[in-house]
Amino acid sequence: MIYPHLNWLVPFYVDDYISLNREQSSLLEERLLQVLDWHCRTQLPVYALSMVRMAKELEDPLHPVSFERLQYYSNQFTTHWRELSQKIGPEMADILATASDEQLAEMFENIGKRNNKYKSKYVDIPLDELEKKRKERLAKDLKQWISRLTPEQKQAVSDWSDQIKPLAAERLRNRERALTEFKNLLAKRRRDPAFKEAFVALLVNFDQMRAPDYQKKIDYNTEVTFRLLMKIDRSLNPTQRAYLLKRIGSMASDFEKLSCDPVRIKP
Repeated sequence: MIYPHLNWLVPFYVDDYISLNREQSSLLEERLLQVLDWHCRTQLPVYALSMVRMAKELEDPLHPVSFERLQYYSNQFTTHWRELSQKIGPEMADILATASDEQLAEMFENIGKRNNKYKSKYVDIPLDELEKKRKERLAKDLKQWISRLTPEQKQAVSDWSDQIKPLAAERLRNRERALTEFKNLLAKRRRDPAFKEAFVALLVNFDQMRAPDYQKKIDYNTEVTFRLLMKIDRSLNPTQRAYLLKRIGSMASDFEKLSCDPVRIKP
């Protein structure tokens, strides 16, 4: 399990992007421990409770999951992510405010390399190959949750993939646009007293930088995916439903055990 080791895994991940000096590394370690303490005390119990409630809703095949409930859980995920971004944003800003121009150049170069890898993997490939990989990826993900897919469910995945609008190129353009915004902001890190506040706002509201057409395609793909999940839920056989509930329960149990102040969670 990765979570208990984040205190030393995160610095390794950061080092892939930017080489910190001794003082910056110490500050990262200090702030990281504070964030992890906050997260395991306040967030993990909430995640566990959400999983327990989700399992409860999925128990009865006579009451299949609705579009509205899927939207609710999607919004919950977005809220959790924003809360985490709001918490780590000031810590990131404090560390980056101490970075030299050379360190930032190194970071942006490494981010650019990651974007180039993404481009070669998801943008610069034929659409038919992209569609094939998309089907395989979702089928693999679903198998982890419901075990082996039936022919009907495999067909549903294929139909879903046929409807999905490709987003890789626009996602890459959005990344590059966001990178430019962060570059411009970091250029003022030492002279702008509002730097930290602006940095956190940019991080928390990252999705608001999406172009309108890009957001419309995301919304469309989200709806198509929700419709697929509803169809899959209605097609689960007893063995698959039991497998799904066990997997969700196991995840809820993991969240509860990992929380710093574990409590008995009731649905």
